[in-house]
Amino acid sequence: MAIEYYLQLCSTTAPEAIGALLVPPLTRVAWEAPVSAYKSAGGLLVTVRFDGRADLVLEEPEISVGFRFDKFADFEVQNAEMVRLVVVLLAAQTGDAVLQQDFERILLLRRGRELTVSETFFWTPELLAQLPSPYERRPMPYPGD
Repeated sequence: MAIEYYLQLCSTTAPEAIGALLVPPLTRVAWEAPVSAYKSAGGLLVTVRFDGRADLVLEEPEISVGFRFDKFADFEVQNAEMVRLVVVLLAAQTGDAVLQQDFERILLLRRGRELTVSETFFWTPELLAQLPSPYERRPMPYPGD
């Protein structure tokens, strides 16, 4: 089973423009439309698609960016790549955003200008150092838990 994370962005930017923010260093790979897919040197597979469905965290996510880890590649390298890409996307998009693991664990939430990260084991000092300041750390239970 692959490890997957999803960044939901409240954005009206076209998925292709979101994908353009990722290359380079990612390389575009063939994928079934309407999803755009990219691969990192470290093995991370990134997909970008329009997703107008509301979820339990954001009312109207527009863009879904998926991160699927390669089980044969270095996990720490892929974590660092994912966080770096999330930071790039957050800098380019001003809307609300949430980074979730398997739609069960919230790792990062931005509402307006406020950035909050969970107090989970995921956030190593090296990963936290990549985040823009200021941010708050606190427990973030998933809605409905």
